[in-house]
Amino acid sequence: MYRLSEIGKTGLKWSYGYIYDEFLSQLRGTMGVKQYTEMANNDSILGACLFAIKQILREARWSIKKADDSPQAAEDAKFLESNMHGMKYSWPELIHEILSMIEYGWSWFEIVYKRDENGKIVWKKIAIRSQKSLARWEMAENGTILGMWQRPAPDYKSLYIPINKSLLFRTCLNSDNPEGYSVLRPAYRAWYFKKNIEEVEGIGVERDLAGLPVVTPPELFDMNADDDKTKAAISYAKKLIANIRRDEQDGVFLPPGWKLELLSSPGKRQFDTTEIINRYNKEMAVTVLAQFIMLGMERTGSYALAGEQTDMFYLCLEGWMHSIQSIFNRYGVPKLFALNGVNDRPLPFIVHSNIRKYKLKDLSTYVSTLSKEGLLDVTDEIKDFLKNYARLREFNEVKR
Repeated sequence: MYRLSEIGKTGLKWSYGYIYDEFLSQLRGTMGVKQYTEMANNDSILGACLFAIKQILREARWSIKKADDSPQAAEDAKFLESNMHGMKYSWPELIHEILSMIEYGWSWFEIVYKRDENGKIVWKKIAIRSQKSLARWEMAENGTILGMWQRPAPDYKSLYIPINKSLLFRTCLNSDNPEGYSVLRPAYRAWYFKKNIEEVEGIGVERDLAGLPVVTPPELFDMNADDDKTKAAISYAKKLIANIRRDEQDGVFLPPGWKLELLSSPGKRQFDTTEIINRYNKEMAVTVLAQFIMLGMERTGSYALAGEQTDMFYLCLEGWMHSIQSIFNRYGVPKLFALNGVNDRPLPFIVHSNIRKYKLKDLSTYVSTLSKEGLLDVTDEIKDFLKNYARLREFNEVKR
């Protein structure tokens, strides 16, 4: 007899609500959140890549599509649209919060409801539950995600949020890992080496400009003496060498007989740190397919190459937008209508506009050619699309 129940498991490594699928311990759970926060906020190249991704995705326009042409479908679409624009935070602000999944791999939102003046249950807000507040996950034996435990500031009390009251956005399922897969993960190794080289470079530049400090004791000073006075003198000399800095208030006080010299660098170093750091910058940009960011920093590259790279970049962004759209339509919208007693008819759905931009001249020529050849009927729906794409409606609204 054929068995309908589930037999296997995803293979995700987890125990007692903690995920161990990441082989680097510093990138697991809350430690990983801290690491990715530093990468996103402290690195100029990664910060530029994330800024480009989020700003492009925020430019997408969202709208509601009716389930069919019936009056009931139009009423349902109007109800869903009022929910989108009637929350405490605007829809673009919500999308911006959702996009935190890009650097962390996931973003969790609690759906908060209220009753409107007509007695219907509506969205009050879809509220972010910060990745930094994660305590552990609640999961079934087969790995199914049941909820999230968090310890949010400022009181850090333990709170449980069930999945049936939430929306979980992820860059990818990654064996149904609730923490998804951070876009910054492949860039970690390059970022780690670049960070350390920059720190060494900064120390080296300071030492080269200020000079290498050398402290010489008096001629009769016994370095091997075991008395407290000698130990204190040696300790003072070591601290002086480690902490000496050149600034507007620099100065050194030395005991009689002691000498301080600053040795300058005899020449260039064996390694070109600028070239090494640039190599790591390219590697980090490539991991998010944003290598076109580097084209303006070098004398190489062409317009055609930049176009090919940006096309691939936009394809990836389209995938993330489809994922966000799917989560709303599979979980958010059905829950909303179910709470209002609607379970027996097709529902409206949320859609986003195209991310990739085409030249209006090319688009108009394409539509015009197809219509002249009789291959396309320019319907009101197509006219609305073209107006929305060129943002003529927004222009008219501003003008009014």
